[in-house]
Amino acid sequence: MIELLCVGLKRSLATMLPWDIPWYDPSHTVFFLALYGALGVIGLGLIIAAVLTIANLKGKGGHH
Repeated sequence: MIELLCVGLKRSLATMLPWDIPWYDPSHTVFFLALYGALGVIGLGLIIAAVLTIANLKGKGGHH
């Protein structure tokens, strides 16, 4: 029974980093592509908001 549990743990994820994910498993592939896609969109939105804010502040001379 212990060996069966160890095999299951060996196949599970060690971390959520891309190089530790078993991409050959379709369920992992779909989940992590969706996760990293959503995180990418959120990150891109934050970067665009920061750039537009900085550009807006520089355009007005830094005054409120």
